Amino acid sequence: MIWYIQNADRFRLERLGLDRLVGEADWLQPFDWRIDASARINWDADILVGEQTFPVTLRYPNHFPHSPPLVLPRGEITTRWSSHQWGAGGELCLEVGPDNWQPHITGAQMLESAQRLLVMEADVETAQEIPSRHKSTLGQDLRLTFSRLLCTPTLSALASSHGRPVLHGKANLAIHDESFVYHVAHFNIDGEDVWFDPSAPKPLTAENYNVDCILVRQPHDEELPDTTSPEDFRGYLAARGIVTAAECPLVLLHRPNEMLAYKLYASSVSTLTVVVSQSSGNRLTSDYGSLAGRKVAVVGCGSIGSKVACSLARSGVGKFLLVDDDLFLPENLVRHELDWRDIATHKADGIGRRIQLINPTAEVGIRRHRLGGHEASGNLETLIESISQMDLIIDATSTPEAFNYLCAAADTGATPMIWAEVHGGGIGGMIARRRPGIEPSPVMMRLAIENWCADKGIVTNRAERPYEDRNADVPWIADDADVSVIAGHATRMAIDLLIPRAPSIFPYSIYFIGLSEGWFYSEPFHTEPVLLEPLPSAAPTARLNEAEVAVERDLVLEILKRSFSEANPS
Repeated sequence: MIWYIQNADRFRLERLGLDRLVGEADWLQPFDWRIDASARINWDADILVGEQTFPVTLRYPNHFPHSPPLVLPRGEITTRWSSHQWGAGGELCLEVGPDNWQPHITGAQMLESAQRLLVMEADVETAQEIPSRHKSTLGQDLRLTFSRLLCTPTLSALASSHGRPVLHGKANLAIHDESFVYHVAHFNIDGEDVWFDPSAPKPLTAENYNVDCILVRQPHDEELPDTTSPEDFRGYLAARGIVTAAECPLVLLHRPNEMLAYKLYASSVSTLTVVVSQSSGNRLTSDYGSLAGRKVAVVGCGSIGSKVACSLARSGVGKFLLVDDDLFLPENLVRHELDWRDIATHKADGIGRRIQLINPTAEVGIRRHRLGGHEASGNLETLIESISQMDLIIDATSTPEAFNYLCAAADTGATPMIWAEVHGGGIGGMIARRRPGIEPSPVMMRLAIENWCADKGIVTNRAERPYEDRNADVPWIADDADVSVIAGHATRMAIDLLIPRAPSIFPYSIYFIGLSEGWFYSEPFHTEPVLLEPLPSAAPTARLNEAEVAVERDLVLEILKRSFSEANPS
């Protein structure tokens, strides 16, 4: 839209406003209107401040008045007029900008704001007190930097307290098209004790380049090293007893409350931008702190399981057991948490690495096992035993075989269990929760779900094959958004159970969640809870008397003796 052609009323308002300002202000000398190569209309003028003349252009964007006009230097200006300016020759940062712009503000008012700024800048006493309407973000400040060092709070604490003038260690180097980023992994202390940055995920060491790193402490009153040549820089290091090779990749210089970083090449020295990671407090509520000690088994590391596991890691869960035998292949990219870096690896291994990249302190156990598949019975028993000892079991397999085995684990350990399914076609999904002593067994809950569907005249939409069967003729259809919604709800229910919240924020333990019209869903977000009957009072069971118990134990003992004798004939 060319506003000054389509909106003649507003163009007249702008033109008359500027004419009025010229007649009233002795600090403004007008030139004329012009249209530039981008079809933007501009008004040129000079702003007079004392004996100094500032040639300016009032530039209206083509979508004015939906965004503000700019006041910027006119011509080839190589100096910076104000500390409130986007560099030499850049636009002035005025009292009104895109964040607080209102369409009724005129270009004349923007020029008045520019004049006030320049007058304040000319006054030496007030120049340092000019209030800023906003400040740039860290991303804006660093978007033109290439080589960077991440300084974590733990690294800052070490540099301030270790007491030694020099430390030697290793740093990880991540190479991207737009940046090189260094992150210190560890330092050697006294040649034996080793300091590891707890915020450095272990997979980074394997995935990134490892480079030598030197940390040098420097008093605040000492001059910084000369970076003009590598010889001068090495002379600075040699004076501190540090001998380096032709290329010492990374040198950190710590001064009180300041960290500097340099890359020493054979023929040059480069100064790195230090990005300080602020310890600004936890962004989760205090009740999430208990999750660090919770143990969760995620059985099935496919679409749902991968998302639930990673989300729980972000929430602070500290211990995982991941169970899945499947490989991650390109066709899984459509709705999985992993990406091309994990192609042809086991899903459980890939998700394990992803968890530690998210939460470096998390402990992850991996079992490449197909629960319900053709596996050794001994392995199956030990796996079920391991799963039963967790604080929560999450079934993300959508297979009845795995579900039945997990029911055994849940009953053996009196372990809570959550399972989630996405309906084929992406029309919705189901999440269910079983808490021992509150809900019936998972098997009875599954029966309750089927009975609930039958009462509504609904045919149970249960898959007759595994969740992701690569050998099936018809692919399982659902997109990443479909899976993410159901996985997100399952994760919230898991967190509610693990904290645990009392009472639970979920009044029901089974939910059918619609994502589109179909089956019994009338529309997206149509949710149907399933009401479970209260647990019946346990009927008293007949108990053996002491003599009967002794008979049974003697029989077991006899079997044990015979079995031992047969196994050990000698």
